[in-house]
Amino acid sequence: MKLIGLVICLWCVNFLDATEMYRAGVLQLDKEMSTNEYVPFVYEAGKRNVDILVLPSLDKEENYDEAIKSLSKSAKAAGLYVVAHLYEKARCQNKVEMVESYLVFDREGSVISVYRKPVSNLANCISTSSDIITFTTDFGVTFGLAMKEDIVLRKVEFYKGLKNIVVTGAINEASFLSGPQFLSSWSYMNNVNLISNNGIFLGKSGFKIDSGSLVIEDLYSNVGSQKSLVPNIPSTHFKKEDLSQYVIKPLDLEASATGYKDTVCHRSFCCEFYVKTTVTGSNSEASYGIAAFDGIYPFTGQNSIGVQNCAVFACSGLYKRSCELGTNNSTNIIFEKISVTANFTKPNAQYPIIQVTSELPVEKFKFDTRFNGISTQVTLEIVDSQNVVKFGIFGRDYTKDLENFAVETNNSESTYDIYDYIFNEDVQEFFDYLWIRLRILLVVVSIYVLEMM
Repeated sequence: MKLIGLVICLWCVNFLDATEMYRAGVLQLDKEMSTNEYVPFVYEAGKRNVDILVLPSLDKEENYDEAIKSLSKSAKAAGLYVVAHLYEKARCQNKVEMVESYLVFDREGSVISVYRKPVSNLANCISTSSDIITFTTDFGVTFGLAMKEDIVLRKVEFYKGLKNIVVTGAINEASFLSGPQFLSSWSYMNNVNLISNNGIFLGKSGFKIDSGSLVIEDLYSNVGSQKSLVPNIPSTHFKKEDLSQYVIKPLDLEASATGYKDTVCHRSFCCEFYVKTTVTGSNSEASYGIAAFDGIYPFTGQNSIGVQNCAVFACSGLYKRSCELGTNNSTNIIFEKISVTANFTKPNAQYPIIQVTSELPVEKFKFDTRFNGISTQVTLEIVDSQNVVKFGIFGRDYTKDLENFAVETNNSESTYDIYDYIFNEDVQEFFDYLWIRLRILLVVVSIYVLEMM
């Protein structure tokens, strides 16, 4: 009887564990396709017992009504939930406005949730919901709907503690905000499942990004029961970034052999770095830049966001304050220890951004935040890591977002801009060049005057 009781107990545990899990799929494609071309992938996901499938954004020229009919039919035939991001042309006040429509189809092909947002902020007819859009599935999970820019623009409180969020749509990516990179870090810091066409991110349990078209993963709906992994994105997902607004110094690899400290400041925001490296083999040709940024960054073409960043970048070309990122993922530099510390203003959020080619165990990673009543001191540190492509802290300063920052641009911010301009290296070099020329001219004039006397 005891044996039978034990078997029943184990069966109940396995049953409860199974009910806490669901199977998610995302379709990753390098090119835009029509709705009809997505249909075979929906059927394949159904055959592989996927519960919810996220599709890439459809072409803006796609017929909206026909796309809905096709997706509804395929979702019903495959017996799964389908999340699609479409573009809809809405006629209003004798003009046409482009609208992003985020639709969820259930297993019967019915549309059970819609999130709509105008493409242009100047749109008059379509307004964006001020509350999180949700839907609940037949497998007992309530999902939140978000577009990629929402993850960056909205504070985490907007998501009301939801542990499962579906993210889709495309954004014009800014520095540190490439899709897999920031989504992985956001998911990690908030311990939330993010299902996106960039991959499946499992909170503190890592991510699933495959080279194949259809990525499938089993997820715990409560997230918290899984092991902890570092939010590192493979450097195969590495993108060139615009660093023109950053203050950048070259990392001194010679000094880093014994360990050295350096500080980079942008305006009043300073990043303190400690770097200790070992070079394997011959002398390294790789170069790195250490950087800081504090200010407004253009985002999605319609929004400007407040950002405070500290970063270490691998560079293919480093000249003065600019760093051009290359595509070579391999270096012979081992970072025995690399850390960065900065004081960030409140109320804001900070995220670790790490991009290395090798696996980084959690015991080699440290991310510490301490609030002192005025600001938050944040430290990011990794040890014994090779092929570091990118490392740093991305801070969101919500107080400087466009709508709040317009008033500030006329006072202290303009003072900082003038200061930065005057002490910009290129400006200083121009005045040095001008002074040398003036000295030569003065010498020539003096000689001429002496000869005339």
